[in-house]
Amino acid sequence: MKILHTGDLHLGKTLHETSLLEDQKIMLDLLLEELSRDSYAALIIAGDVYDRTIPPAEAVELFSSFLVRLRSDFPDVTVFIIPGNHDSARRLAFADKILGRQNIHIAADPEESFNPIILEKDGNRLAFFLLPFLLPGTLAPAPENPAAGMDGELDLFDGDPAGTEPLLSSQSDLAREASRRFGEVLSQPEYRGIPAVLVAHLFMTGGEESPSERVFVGSAEKVPSSLFSGFSYVALGHLHKTQRVHDRIWYSGAPLAYAFDEAGTEKCFLRVELDTASGEVPVTVTRIPVRPARPVVRLSGAFDDFYHGSAFDGHADSYLEITLTDSSLVANPMNLLRDKFPLLLSIRQGLAQNEKKDADNPAREQKKGRNPLEDFCSFQEQLYGTVDTEKKTLFSQLLESMRHES
Repeated sequence: MKILHTGDLHLGKTLHETSLLEDQKIMLDLLLEELSRDSYAALIIAGDVYDRTIPPAEAVELFSSFLVRLRSDFPDVTVFIIPGNHDSARRLAFADKILGRQNIHIAADPEESFNPIILEKDGNRLAFFLLPFLLPGTLAPAPENPAAGMDGELDLFDGDPAGTEPLLSSQSDLAREASRRFGEVLSQPEYRGIPAVLVAHLFMTGGEESPSERVFVGSAEKVPSSLFSGFSYVALGHLHKTQRVHDRIWYSGAPLAYAFDEAGTEKCFLRVELDTASGEVPVTVTRIPVRPARPVVRLSGAFDDFYHGSAFDGHADSYLEITLTDSSLVANPMNLLRDKFPLLLSIRQGLAQNEKKDADNPAREQKKGRNPLEDFCSFQEQLYGTVDTEKKTLFSQLLESMRHES
């Protein structure tokens, strides 16, 4: 069976306040074009369909149109979609029961993750398990074996701890509980001998993050790959770099570059071929390069090279970040260069001067340090879509107490 694996579409995302919807429409066209090139049995979108929990109407319309074309042009391709940490699971899964009848399966409820969807084609069978991004408390531990946090202490309680079953809060503990439940299902007689595919949105140990996603790499938020060794293939979303974490565990990565730090990196869809007729179910993964209509490019040089020269003219249709290497600052370089480079989004200059100032003034360098409370709030917002006021207050009090102690 052949599967097309993608994820982290981030529809509605902007780059330096510039809408990328047109670029994303072209990318979705390329996805449909790839489906036409081979006899795919399924398409996987492994989370972060949208960039925000409340996406702009244009992004919703774009995805809706994509699904309509997909179902019309490829009626035999089964679609598997999970929400990521940027999505609102409930909004994404609107009309999921009706869509399910059209073989477009959107998983919103983690408790439904342990009911596999069996896909049959040409006498072959695959069992698909869809695991949405797990928010704290979405899975409870087995009653006879309450899970402990990474430090040996019980995780957060919901309400009064007395007589209340502890809730799992860290990604690692939630994934361990999911792994335990998957093991129970896969051991059932009706599923033995059927190769299984897991679709999940998480940060797996060994994965390499990219600047366009905000990933906090505390050990409790990383998930060991060994938890999912029972699957023939694991299709992951969350990290934006296409990469193999293990022989059978892959991140498709984001199909477009969403930060200038990703300039020049190859973006891909993944063609996954599983030989279900073989007992070992060998897997072949092929990268399908995605050629953007407007690449994200970083350039550097003297202002005059850009303004009067022609060496960079070939990048007039690229999203640009330019670093000026002039020894003195140039006034209004953005306005001056926009006529030649209409997609110029960022200009950096004076870096050498600033580095010298930082070296001469340690206090200035210290001032550039990050604010832990801002990081904490940003983490909450990126992970859960909102900031928990009570947790923010507690964290602020903790920081204050640490300052007094020091």
